[in-house]
Amino acid sequence: MSKLKFAVSGLMMAVFSLATVPAFAENTPPPSMAGHGPMEGGMMPGGHPGHWQHGPMRGPWMQNMPVPMLMPIVWRHAIDLKLTPAQESDLKNWRSTQRKDFPTWRQNMMTHNKALREALLNGESGAALAPLKAAVVKDHEMMLDRGIQQVQYLHKILTPLQWQKVVKMAQDMGHRHGPWRK
Repeated sequence: MSKLKFAVSGLMMAVFSLATVPAFAENTPPPSMAGHGPMEGGMMPGGHPGHWQHGPMRGPWMQNMPVPMLMPIVWRHAIDLKLTPAQESDLKNWRSTQRKDFPTWRQNMMTHNKALREALLNGESGAALAPLKAAVVKDHEMMLDRGIQQVQYLHKILTPLQWQKVVKMAQDMGHRHGPWRK
């Protein structure tokens, strides 16, 4: 009987010690996410500052977005959409030109957001908030404009049948709960 007690207590200690590991792993980078095709950089803030990864795009959030996020759908479903080599090349060129100024713009946006947040937490109001608010609004307007340009670009380079498929996929993904998957 005492051997059974030792075995059970040893097993319980092992289980409890393994259960605490996730609590200490809070600041570790997220595991790599395989199967995301040519969109390997991702577009959601990741597990640590400065890191972007593919993240969960949940139904209600997706349904309320003013601009549909179609580019990730096109990349992930390139084979299903039967993109031509010319389309793929055009998409890669578009992506590289759009990404050139992204790090600077993102850093500026984060700086503007932080400045407004700190001013609000410090009790600032009125004239002190006006330029900070204007900078944040300008950043969001620029993000909105870039999103609209991206959708219009995709509508231009995809065939009507490809466009219909992408729109249907976007609508279906907006209604599903959980991460985007094929």
